[in-house]
Amino acid sequence: MRPVIGILTRSGLNENGRPIEYCMESTRRAIIRSGGLPLMLTPPQDIDYFTTKSSEAPDLTLMEQEMILYQIELLDGLFIPGGDKITKYDYYVINFCLKRNIPILGVCLGMQMIANYKIDNFKLLDVPNKEVHFKEDYKEQAHSVVIDKNSLLYQILGKEEIMVNSHHLRCVDYTKECNVIAKSTDGVIEAVELKNYDFCLGVQWHPEVTISDDINSKKIFAYFLKKAESRNKEKSFNK
Repeated sequence: MRPVIGILTRSGLNENGRPIEYCMESTRRAIIRSGGLPLMLTPPQDIDYFTTKSSEAPDLTLMEQEMILYQIELLDGLFIPGGDKITKYDYYVINFCLKRNIPILGVCLGMQMIANYKIDNFKLLDVPNKEVHFKEDYKEQAHSVVIDKNSLLYQILGKEEIMVNSHHLRCVDYTKECNVIAKSTDGVIEAVELKNYDFCLGVQWHPEVTISDDINSKKIFAYFLKKAESRNKEKSFNK
């Protein structure tokens, strides 16, 4: 059985202007190509997540938390995608997954969520160089990233510097619970790892988009799925 990878959905509008919860096709296919089974995780609350401000969303009830927990018990890994909004639901999912030592990979906004874990009322900064960090073409190599040689990311890639794609206008100011393991040459935090956790990696770029022709993207997903597969086997053994 393939390891099940949960994908946090994002809120948007379809071509008719109707609210939808979705995941990007590049995410779904990257997980399948890497040997996983994608599972979309949708919020349990009866609210319009697209129009509701994060600060105005009600707390999840105990029943809604149990609904999330039911989905998470199915997971061997969690993928946190990019997006425009961070919600209370997102952090409920992350908290439940961390308590169960579920491998986590976050990209773009997903990295920012990991970096700001346990920081109240955090703020994101505007990127210092929009021309460098925001490229309409997700596959275009935008800039280099320098990786800490003492990090797990360095162990995965075996490189101290790589070229990455980039599509973001905001960036992380600082982090409390994570190690900063990579930066761009203009000082933007590009990757973090949660301290004292087996595998919780966040990268500011989009390896799910370039996985078909970029060896570094393939290595990141291969390691993520390797950790998820180990959890899958452990679950099966304990049944």
